[in-house]
Amino acid sequence: MRIKINISFILFLFISIYMGLWQSALVIFMSVLLHELGHSIIARCFKIKVLEIQLFPFGGIAFTENIAKYGGRIELIVALAGPFVSMFVAAAFYFFGEEFFLSSMIIKYNAVLFLFNLIPALPLDGGSIVRNLLLSRNSYKKATRHMTRSGKILAIILTSYNISLLIKGNRTIAYAAAAVFIFAGALKEEKNCSYIYLLNRNNKKKRMLQDFPARQMNVSGETYINSVVDQLSPGNVCKIMVYDEKGNFKKELCEADIMDGFMKYGYYAKIKDIVTKEK
Repeated sequence: MRIKINISFILFLFISIYMGLWQSALVIFMSVLLHELGHSIIARCFKIKVLEIQLFPFGGIAFTENIAKYGGRIELIVALAGPFVSMFVAAAFYFFGEEFFLSSMIIKYNAVLFLFNLIPALPLDGGSIVRNLLLSRNSYKKATRHMTRSGKILAIILTSYNISLLIKGNRTIAYAAAAVFIFAGALKEEKNCSYIYLLNRNNKKKRMLQDFPARQMNVSGETYINSVVDQLSPGNVCKIMVYDEKGNFKKELCEADIMDGFMKYGYYAKIKDIVTKEK
């Protein structure tokens, strides 16, 4: 598992230290790191692979293999882990760490991190939590759409608030920067939700293989994954047979392999990326 500091966070830390705010920079860095480690540790407890933790000034992202295929309950627990860690850190310093010289700053920032991440809007943890609560009566796609809409509204509110502060003479772009982070995350969740839903469905199909008619699709290593995804159907199970340039059979893939590869390697990845990585 890698821990990567986003360039925006590096600039934020540099500017903070340059302005003599190294204490704030240290508290924010450690708080965000602990928050994301909370997600990652719980994910590892469920044997979910954590590929990378990327830190931003207003939070972080723990990049894992697709959690949706494990079901809503596990995704819900992993989403709750980060805010729980922030709450635990704030409570620990409030009750037992009063003598520590940065305790008030640690309590304040972790409390804000806890409350902010519980806002029911994707890509925040609160959005993931509420989305999973909505799944009892809504489809994954519809629940995601509700929460991404909340995320976009939150981004607009934060931007408007930042503009009002600038008009009043308060020189800050912190809220606008957070708004950009949230809006971009909401768009990404919106873009991926259809494929996550399809992956979850295909994993169920894989477990009930005998109940679905099967069909075969022949592809090469140079075939784009998204072109295979477009041909998957809810009414049957597709076996993807991979051949090399000479027409020799190389490997058989299932729909779940295709969707895992799509989510992991991107829109323009090829079948050979899946085959190579699985060797």
